[in-house]
Parts: sequence; C-alpha cells; structure tokens
Amino acid sequence: MRIANIGSKTVGALTALLALAGGAIAVLEKTSFFDKPILVWAPEHFSISNGPANGEFLIVAAREKLRDDCDVTKFHLEVRDSNWIVHPAVPSIARFSGPASPRVDKFGYKMKIAGDHAHKVAVGRATLLAQIYYKCPEGDVVVSYPEHPNLTFVIEPAR
Repeated sequence: MRIANIGSKTVGALTALLALAGGAIAVLEKTSFFDKPILVWAPEHFSISNGPANGEFLIVAAREKLRDDCDVTKFHLEVRDSNWIVHPAVPSIARFSGPASPRVDKFGYKMKIAGDHAHKVAVGRATLLAQIYYKCPEGDVVVSYPEHPNLTFVIEPAR
C-alpha cells in the first residue's frame, strides 16, 4: 500500500510540475519573450535623393529580413520637414517582397509628398518616416524606419 501511495504522489507532483512549466511557457509567449524580430534595418545602406517639393524622390532602403511568416498589410510613409511638421507622402509601392535571408537586401521605390502638402512643406533638410504594418502569427506588428542620417534629404522649392 505504501508503494502505491509513493507512486501516486510522484505522478501528482510530476503532473503539477508539467502544468506549471506549460503555464510559464504560455505566459512567456504572450509577453513576446520568444518573439524574433521580422527584420533588422541596415540604415548605412539607405539613400534618398534631394528634389523639389512637388517632385519625386528616389529612395533606396535596406534590411536583413529574418522571418517569412508575416505579411505586410500596410505601408505608411511621411516626411518631417525642416520646421518639424509631418506631412503625408505617397510611395510608388505598397508592399515589399523577398525571402528571409542572412544578407542585407536593398530595394528602391519613389515617393511624392501628398497632394496639396507639396506647397505646404518647408524647404530644407527633411527626414523620411515610415511604418510597416505586419500580420504575424503572434498578432499585428508595426516596424518603423530607424533614425539615421541617411534617412534625411533636402527638399528644394517647388518648380
């Protein structure tokens, strides 16, 4: 009888330990402890052409894509002008593609300052701001362009 009691206590303790471990893992997953970033920016490879406020700007962006399990749902682009006012911008692309890779991947696109904002934007040094919205297995994720001198450019007077 004593051996049976020891066996059932051991099974009970192991069951409780497994339940505790499972609960701890679930909490860590919910708090993003195990999340792997979608990408790592390589801002040293970014470039943005200078140009008139009502013209197009050529942008080269660079990143190392780490995951293939997330889909881009939205790409939001803005320009912060020399007066620190943020203006909407329109990119020539809506989505980025390309497989995950251990190397830096460059991609280019064009951008215009949106609508009537081209006549409201201050000339001088500006900064490109962007947010990429992803749908991932763990939920929605927003990734922003990094702060770096290569994300600045000069807005010239409209022509």
